[in-house]
Amino acid sequence: MRIFNKEISNAALVMMGAVVVIILLISSIFLGILPGSKPQKAGQATLEFWGLFDSASVWQPLFDEYRKTHSNTFFKYTQMEPAAYEQKLIEALASGKSPDIIMFRSSWLPKHGNKISPLPETMMTLRTFQETFPDVATIDFVSSGKIYALPVWTDALSMFYNKDLFNTAGVAVPPKTWEDFIKVVQKLTSKDKSGNLLKSGAAVGAADNVDNAADILSLLMLQTGTRMISDDGAKAVFDQAVTVNGTNYKPGESALRFYTDFANPKSGAYVWNNNLPNSFDAFASGQAAIIFDYAVNIPRLKQKAPNLRLGVAPIPQLSGESKTVNYADFWGYSVPAASKNSVSAWEFIIFLTGVDTNRYFANAVSRPAARRDVLNEEKSSPDLGVFAESVLSATNWYQTDPAAVENIFKDMLNAVVLRNTTPADAISDAAARVSSLMRKNEF
Repeated sequence: MRIFNKEISNAALVMMGAVVVIILLISSIFLGILPGSKPQKAGQATLEFWGLFDSASVWQPLFDEYRKTHSNTFFKYTQMEPAAYEQKLIEALASGKSPDIIMFRSSWLPKHGNKISPLPETMMTLRTFQETFPDVATIDFVSSGKIYALPVWTDALSMFYNKDLFNTAGVAVPPKTWEDFIKVVQKLTSKDKSGNLLKSGAAVGAADNVDNAADILSLLMLQTGTRMISDDGAKAVFDQAVTVNGTNYKPGESALRFYTDFANPKSGAYVWNNNLPNSFDAFASGQAAIIFDYAVNIPRLKQKAPNLRLGVAPIPQLSGESKTVNYADFWGYSVPAASKNSVSAWEFIIFLTGVDTNRYFANAVSRPAARRDVLNEEKSSPDLGVFAESVLSATNWYQTDPAAVENIFKDMLNAVVLRNTTPADAISDAAARVSSLMRKNEF
């Protein structure tokens, strides 16, 4: 009997020891003091932040300033490679290793909106958002009355021109209309006796060797009054006719023909072809006098061509049109739905949109600001003025899968330029392919 009691006693001690260990483990998990881990203070948050174009040295002053009033917030910043960023982000979200703050492209909401958390209405109302930022931010970052990203800087497609080539050709000012643009690029273009291009007035007309070709074509379509998608968002309609003064007119097809004429040797507008270098490289080397690009790429251009005398002018507009139409492509900042520090992350992003912070960041990275009031200040800037003014009148359009749409637009251009497909047939096929994408919309 004593032996039996001793066995019970030993078993009880073992069980009690196990319970104590379990309690200690549970307590350690909640208190963040497991072996090898650092204690986590109450209310403390370390925000993992994935950026793209800017080094940690740009962000550190902002982190330091924020921590003056949020001492329990820390930052782990990683500068990602732009070419691989989207895929790495998708993989991280799928694996449960989500960062807390991400860069979110202005065209991504249809494709990736289901992966991010909306900004709580208690932090910023839709009215405040619309009063603070340009209209294109609402187009890109708002859906069903909810805000999914906040812009800290913006950008708009603009005309880059070589001042020395303009002076040599006797062109005093950059063209303001597309009609003048055709005349100017002819003056800037030189050909040999056989008609082969030696120097191009503008890198425009083709697809494969023209950066931003899909954006330029989209801009032309929007300027001509093309409806890009149906009112219910169910299909693409940029191939369809509109009625102007009682006459049916296909503005999308007209824009496509206008663009591709610059790469058509039989056209009077011919200044470019697929045998020439990439547009950015051609411009940097002085082989092209004009390209269309964004402010975000100016540092890369200055690094590649430090002696280039760069001029920046607004995108040409249609003659006689009272409404100015520009095209925007930029990045906002958002919080993945899987973030465990959602509130802290959104609080920091809101901090970035304050007047002083927004002004500092725009100056530090030489890109247009995001706030209307700061953009208004920048309109007089010799470096950012054109971009700042263009952003206020910029737009773009709903693209279910931006990368796929870009490829479809490039295929459409190649069909006309390289395969002699009629603009009518090429745009009809492109619209059907974009409509097919839209039926697979995730958001």
